[in-house]
Amino acid sequence: MLTTILALAMLTTSAGAPSPQPPQPSLRWDACPVEGAPELRCVDLPVALSPGSARKITLKVARLPATGTRKGAVLVNFGGPQGHQIASLGSRARIFDKMRTSMDVVTWDPRGYPGLSGAVLRCDWGFLRTPAFPADQAGFDRLAAANRARGDRCRDTDPELFDHMDAAADARDADAVRAALGEDRMNLLGLSYGGMIAQSYARQFPHRVRTMYVDGTRNHSLRDWERELGLLARETERFMDRFFAWAPAGTEKRWRALIARADREPIPAPQADARFDGTQLRAIAFLKLRPGPASWGDFVAALTAAEAGDASGFVLSSRQPYPGAPGGGYKECLDLPRPARQRDVARTVRRLRAIAPNTGASFALAWHLPLTCAGWPVPVTNPPTPMPRTLPPLLGAGTWQDLDSTRRVVGQIPGSRTIEHDGPGHNLFGAMANPCVIDHVSRYVTERRLPPRGTTCP
Repeated sequence: MLTTILALAMLTTSAGAPSPQPPQPSLRWDACPVEGAPELRCVDLPVALSPGSARKITLKVARLPATGTRKGAVLVNFGGPQGHQIASLGSRARIFDKMRTSMDVVTWDPRGYPGLSGAVLRCDWGFLRTPAFPADQAGFDRLAAANRARGDRCRDTDPELFDHMDAAADARDADAVRAALGEDRMNLLGLSYGGMIAQSYARQFPHRVRTMYVDGTRNHSLRDWERELGLLARETERFMDRFFAWAPAGTEKRWRALIARADREPIPAPQADARFDGTQLRAIAFLKLRPGPASWGDFVAALTAAEAGDASGFVLSSRQPYPGAPGGGYKECLDLPRPARQRDVARTVRRLRAIAPNTGASFALAWHLPLTCAGWPVPVTNPPTPMPRTLPPLLGAGTWQDLDSTRRVVGQIPGSRTIEHDGPGHNLFGAMANPCVIDHVSRYVTERRLPPRGTTCP
């Protein structure tokens, strides 16, 4: 009986009219130390480092004040994951013009990362090359030991902070910001990895969500991670299928022959003193094709040169010719499942290559993150888990690259909508500043009006 009453109360709070706001606290907003953003105002906010901890850390919070009658606030994370969220807000202020007619737009520099907040881990935030799949358990053990040593070097600078760097901790920080603003319920914008933080917020504080928009995110709200990897493999393969439909006849057959040859013996790229195996070529192919048809002719030329023995056309940059990612994985390793044994890795790779012969297991969630997080000194603390269905209807948007995974996130909540962009790119609202998407998102946040089903944006 009590459970039923609580569930009904939660549903009424999230779906009905907003409850009266408590008086807004007297926060001492001041100018932000960000060049070229004179409207941006900042404040220092102490928050608990972890639930029940007496230790406080200081977050730097920034807002763009509402330009009209203020009716609430929207909290945005631009993704990455990265620390310089306030600088991102300052440089993208114009995309919030329509929201700001009635909303403050707020962000914060997250804990641990370099930025304006007070608690920063002293770690290597630079580029991390993706290692090769280990051939046996001994190779896996060496990889795990290297990852643990890298993690320990960072953890030694502040063990308690290092252990509380997951997206769930960011979500608790976001709720502390909400409370400090005096908001009963919050409007959340989670862009790219920010969508993982938004999902973590929705799981912990569903009764505090007024609206929630996710853009180009991955699905962190599920029980079967292996199934999700299979779906992502199919989606990556479909992206490449677009290229093969555009390319000269026989290109797919040529591509498969090239990656099979590279799997047997890596192909030299003399321009960068590099050699690429089949997995590396698969990953680079997606990165080079991702901008869309304007770049696809260059890819055909790189394929032709590689067939002749020179894979220099696949070099990503002269400084970093190989696939990898910046940031060290200090958050991702706490949010995402990781393998415990080499045979688990090998089984997943075989399965994904059977699902997607042209792209295989070369995408980040199947390759870079599992291999750079194996052996991490802290266990996964924020594993994927479904969101409560009592949330108000959500809004999502995605491109060729990420529409399906974003749709799987919002589709869990009855009445939700997804906006489709039939084209390449990533992060339609924040990075691409798509005017059509901005209109729909602004209307949703300010008026709680969702677009019709099947809405597309050019």
